[in-house]
Amino acid sequence: MLCLSENGGFKWPTNLLDLWLSHNSLSNEFVSSLSGLPHLQSLHLSFNQLEGAINISENDGFKWPTNLQELWLSHNSLSNEFVSSLSGLSRLQYLRLSYNQLEGAINISGLSTLSNLTNLDLSYNKIHYFVAGQGSKSLSRLDVLNLDGNMIDGKKLRESLRALSSSIRDLYMCWNNFKGTILAKDFHDLKNLEDLRLDRNNNMENEFFESIGNLTSLKVLSLTYSEINDTLPDADWSKLKKLEELNLIQNGFEGFLPKSFINMTSLRKLDLSQNHFMGKFDSNIASLTSLEYFDFTENQFEVPASFTAFANHSNLKFIYGKGNKVILDSQHSLQTWIPKFQLQELSLSSTIETISFWLPKFLLYQKDLISLDISSLKLEGGFPHWLLENNTRLIEVAFRNCSLSGTMQIPLHPFLELQSIDVSNNTIIGEIPSKNISYIYPNLRYLNMSRNHIQGSISREFGRMKLYSLDLSHNQLSGEISEDIFQARHQLNILKLSHNKLEGPIFTIPTNLKSLSLNDNNFSGSLPSNIFNTSIISLDVSNNHLVGKIPGLLKKNSGLSKLRMSNNHFEGFIPLELTQLEDLKYLYLSQNNLIGFVPSFLNSFVKFIHLSNNHLTGLSKKMFTGNSPLVMLDLSYNEISGGIQDMIEDLSYSKLNFFLLKGNHITGDIPKQLCQLINLTMLDLSDNKFLGEIPHCLGTMPFDNNNLDPLLKASKGSFAEEYSQAPSQLEHKKEKASFTSKKRIDTYTGSILAYMSGIDLSNNKLKGNIPYELGNLTRIQTLNLSHNDLIGQIPDSFSRLVQIESLDLSFNKLSGEVPSKLNILTSLEVFSVAYNNLSGPIPEWTNQFATFEETSYEGNPFLCGTPLPKSCHPTPTIIPNDLDFDKDNDRLVDMYVFYVSFVVSYTLALLTTIVALYINHSWRQAWFYYTQLVTLNCYYFIVDNFYWFCNAKNM
Repeated sequence: MLCLSENGGFKWPTNLLDLWLSHNSLSNEFVSSLSGLPHLQSLHLSFNQLEGAINISENDGFKWPTNLQELWLSHNSLSNEFVSSLSGLSRLQYLRLSYNQLEGAINISGLSTLSNLTNLDLSYNKIHYFVAGQGSKSLSRLDVLNLDGNMIDGKKLRESLRALSSSIRDLYMCWNNFKGTILAKDFHDLKNLEDLRLDRNNNMENEFFESIGNLTSLKVLSLTYSEINDTLPDADWSKLKKLEELNLIQNGFEGFLPKSFINMTSLRKLDLSQNHFMGKFDSNIASLTSLEYFDFTENQFEVPASFTAFANHSNLKFIYGKGNKVILDSQHSLQTWIPKFQLQELSLSSTIETISFWLPKFLLYQKDLISLDISSLKLEGGFPHWLLENNTRLIEVAFRNCSLSGTMQIPLHPFLELQSIDVSNNTIIGEIPSKNISYIYPNLRYLNMSRNHIQGSISREFGRMKLYSLDLSHNQLSGEISEDIFQARHQLNILKLSHNKLEGPIFTIPTNLKSLSLNDNNFSGSLPSNIFNTSIISLDVSNNHLVGKIPGLLKKNSGLSKLRMSNNHFEGFIPLELTQLEDLKYLYLSQNNLIGFVPSFLNSFVKFIHLSNNHLTGLSKKMFTGNSPLVMLDLSYNEISGGIQDMIEDLSYSKLNFFLLKGNHITGDIPKQLCQLINLTMLDLSDNKFLGEIPHCLGTMPFDNNNLDPLLKASKGSFAEEYSQAPSQLEHKKEKASFTSKKRIDTYTGSILAYMSGIDLSNNKLKGNIPYELGNLTRIQTLNLSHNDLIGQIPDSFSRLVQIESLDLSFNKLSGEVPSKLNILTSLEVFSVAYNNLSGPIPEWTNQFATFEETSYEGNPFLCGTPLPKSCHPTPTIIPNDLDFDKDNDRLVDMYVFYVSFVVSYTLALLTTIVALYINHSWRQAWFYYTQLVTLNCYYFIVDNFYWFCNAKNM
C-alpha cells in the first residue's frame, strides 16, 4: 500500500498537469491525497476500487483540483450519490463514468455547474432515466453523450434528454433494449443532433422511422442488428437533406425501399446489408448521386447486369452486393456506356442461376480497382486477362464458380500489389503457366485454382514464390512427390493439390513450409524421409496410393498441428513420436495397413484421433491423462481385443464427444465408468464381444449437443478469412464420423455432427433387461440394441424418447407386449422389434406407426394387429345346418380316396419287397428264415393256448 501523506515522507509535486493512476487497487481514502494539486488538468483513475459516493467533501478537507479538464473514472463501483461531488469543476470538459454502479434515476443537478463539459461518457451502467433539480442550469456546451449499454426507459426518453442538454451533437445509445417504444420525435428537442447511434437494441420497432423527418440536422444514423423484422416505412426521408451516412445492417427489413429516399442527395454511405429488401435499383437509388459507399450484401434486390442504375454516380468507390439476384436487363446488350465513377472495390454474386453473359462492359473503363470479387456469376468466355492488365493496383481478385473456360495466361507486366487470385470451380483447361510466374506475381500469397480441368505438371517456379496458400485440388494434374520438395528458399504456408492425378516429380516447396495438402490424388510411392524436418504445421496426403512406413524423427516441439494420411497403404507401427507432439490437434490415419498397439497419448493434447480400418490389435496400458482435451476417438474396424476398462478410466474426465469402437474383438463388461463421459453425443460399441448387462447409468447421460466442441460448430468465414485463417477456422468442415442409423451407415461431416446423437450396442452378447433409465435419453436420435441376448419387456419409458428417429431392438429374447405409448413418438422413422418373443397387440396403427411394415415385427408369432395378417380379434367360423348333405358326400369321397390309396400303397410295398428279395440273395435267405421262425412261433402259441382254453372249460 502506498503511503502518500506528508508525514510519510511523500508529497505530490504541486505543478503536476497529468496524473495516470489507472489499473491499480486504489480505494476511496486515496482520493483525499489529490487535494493539493491546483494545476492538475488530466486525472486518470479508471480500473481501481473506488466505490459508492467516495464520502469525501470540502468539510473533510477534500476538494477536487479546480483546474481539471479531463476526469477518467471508468471501471470502478461509484454510485448515484457520487455525481453531486463533482459540483464546482467549471473547467471540466471530459468526464468518463462508464462501467460503474450508476442505476435507476440519475439526478444531474450536481453537474449543472459544469458549464464547459463537452463530452460525457455514462456507458455501461444501469441508468433508466435522468432528472434535473428545479431551476438548475443545463449542460449548455455538451456535444457528445454516450449512454451505450444502459437500460434507458423509452417512455421517459424525451424528458431525460431535455434534462441533460439540448446542445448534444453526438448521441450514442446502443445496447439498451429500450423499455417502451421510442420514436424519432423523442429527439426533436436536440436541434444540433448530427450523429445518432442506436445499434443492437432488440426492442426497437419500425414505428421509430415514421417521424424520422423531425431530425433534419442528422448527418449519421446507425441502427444495426436490432432485428426489427418489418418494412421500412415510407416516411419523410426526403427531409434528411444533410444525412451523409445511413446504416441499417441486419435488421430483417423486408419489402421495397421507401420512395422518399430519392431526395437524400447528401448521402455518402448507405449500408443495407443482411436484410430482406427486394425490388430493382430504380430512381430511389439512381438519385443518390453523392454515394461513395454502397453495401447491399445478402438481400433480395434484382441487380441489373448492365449497372446502368449507377450511370450518374460520379463518386462511387465501394460497391458490395454479394448474395442478391443479378438479372439480365434490356441495356446489357447495348453499346458500352462510360461510367463517371472509378471503383476501388467491387463485390457481387448472384443467388439465382442466370443464363451466361459477358462481363459488365463498364468494367472496361475501371482503372483503380483494388479488390474484385464477382463469384457465382455465369460468365461467357475465358478468364478476363484484360481486367488485370487495366488494373495494375489490384490486391485481390476472385472469379469463383463463374463458368470461365479457356486457358490461364500470364500478364505482360508484373503485378507488385497482387496478393490473392481465386479462379476455383470453373472449366479452365490446359497447363498452369510456368514461365516467369514468380516474376509476374512476386508478392502473391493466395492462389486457388481448384476444381478446374487443369492438366500437366507443376512448375518449379512455385518454389520461388512467397505463397502462403496454394490450392490446385480437383484438377487433372500429373506428377509425383519427390525428395527435393522442401528445398526452396521462400515461405509457403498452405498448399493444396487435392483430387488430381499427379505423376512424376513435383515442384520444389520451401523448407519453412507451414501447411501442405496433397490429398485426393493418385500419388504413389513413399513419403520423403525429410518431410517432417521442416516447420510444417499442417500436412494432408490422404486419399492417395502412398505406401511404406510413416516417417518418424519428429521433434516434440515441431509445431505439427494437423496430420491427415487416411486412405493410403501405409504400413508398420504408428510412430511414437506422433504421441509426443505438443501442438498436434488432428490425427487422421484411417484406412491404412497399420499394425500393433494404439500408442499412448499421455504427453499429447490431441483432440481428434481417427485410426479406423487398420489392423491394430490392442490398447496401451495408459493411453490418456485425466485432463485430456480429446473430442473424437475413432478406433472402428480394427482387430483390437481385450477389455477397455483402463482406457475408460483414463478418459473419465475428458471432454470426449464421439467414441467409436465398432467392429473389433473387445470382450468383457461395458465399464460403468463410461457414464462419466457426460459430453458424449455418439457412442458406438457394436460388432464386438461385450458381455454382461447394459449399465443403467447410461440413462443418466444427456447425449445432447450442448457440450459439443466449438470447432464443430464453426461457421464459414469471409473471403479473406477463408484463406488467411482456413487452417484453424475451417477444420470442422473436414471432421467426420460414420454411424449406423436407420439401418444404414451414414457419414456425418462437418457441422452436421452437431445435430447427431446416438448409441449403438448391437451385435454383442449383452444379457439382462433393457434398463428403464434409457427412457431418460430424450435428446437421443438413434438407439440400436439389436442382435444381443436381452430379455424382459420393452420399457414403457421409451415413450419419452421424443427426438428418436431410429429404434432397433430386433434379434433379442424380449417378451411381453410392445408398449402402446410408443406411437406418440412422432420423429420415429425406423422401428424394429423383429425376431423376439413378443406377444399381444402392437401399438395402434397411427402417426409414425402407420408407416411401419410387417418386417418391423416379423419373427414374433404371437404378435397381432395391423399390419400383421394375424388379427387380435378373429371372427368365429359358423357352419349352417343345411350343409349336412354335402358333409355326407365329403365323407364318401374321403373313404373312396382312402381305399384307393390303401390298395395302391399296399401293392407298391409288396412289389418292392419281392423285387428286393429277388435281387439280393442274402436278404432272401434272411426273409425266409425269419418268416419261418415267426410262423412256427405263432403256430405253437395258438396250439398251447387252445389246449389251455379247452382244459379250463372242462373244469
